[in-house]
Amino acid sequence: MNPVHPVSVPAQPPSAVKTEVSSGEENLASVTVSSRIPEFWVDKPRLWFVQFEATVFSQKLSDAAKQNLVVTKLSKNAIEQVSDLLLNPPADNKYTSLKDRLLQVFEESEARQFQKLLGEMELGSQKPSQLLRRMRDLARKKIPDETLKIMWSGHLPASVRAVLAVTEVSDLENLAIVADKIMETTRPIDVAEVASTSSTWQSDVVSQIATLTQEIRNMSWRSRESQRGRQQARTQSQNRGRSKSRESRSRNNPDWLCFYHFRYGKKAAKCIDPCNWEKKSKSEN
Repeated sequence: MNPVHPVSVPAQPPSAVKTEVSSGEENLASVTVSSRIPEFWVDKPRLWFVQFEATVFSQKLSDAAKQNLVVTKLSKNAIEQVSDLLLNPPADNKYTSLKDRLLQVFEESEARQFQKLLGEMELGSQKPSQLLRRMRDLARKKIPDETLKIMWSGHLPASVRAVLAVTEVSDLENLAIVADKIMETTRPIDVAEVASTSSTWQSDVVSQIATLTQEIRNMSWRSRESQRGRQQARTQSQNRGRSKSRESRSRNNPDWLCFYHFRYGKKAAKCIDPCNWEKKSKSEN
């Protein structure tokens, strides 16, 4: 039986072991950190990098590791914009080159930022302090606070501006906090008052319209009735006149008068039979 000799494994130099351990720890750190980083913000690239760098700061990742971590958070469109840097990465500053390209592609130009600042800002449902922060972000520290204050306050309700005008607070950040408190206090009241006033006003208008409509109907009805009454009275009068005329001109009528007495009465110079003028005169006497 041949003796079994132990197989000797060549010992690795300490530096190699240390490198493998370091590489494994870095990969584990990258996986752990990756779960805390959101997908790349195309609309806010600079803010995304602020968060990214704050997250990886304590991990002491290498330049290549940071580049790879950023790539895992990019969308297809974003990767297409940096494909040349990924396929042929620079020898040094891989992460910085990738960051600069993404900011160049997705961050709005200064002209566009100022355009938004001047013409597209509105308070909406934001707090005044939120609006101020958004305007500061667009201004990029290139507009003095005094100018920014005028631009910012122009977007606030008149009631809020009136209070801010008499306050002794001069610092813009503190002024925004005061504006927040004013809005929190007055907005529900203003909304309720506006809603109540609007509802009351609409109710009054509807009531007045209904009243006027009824009055117009009544006036129209009275006008028609009055006109109908006058027509009936005129018709009856005409009928009575015609009836009397027919009666007085009927030969069988005991009051029959000849033409002369019918027309001239007692002034008639002639009389033609049949005529009952004398009989009628005697009966009246």
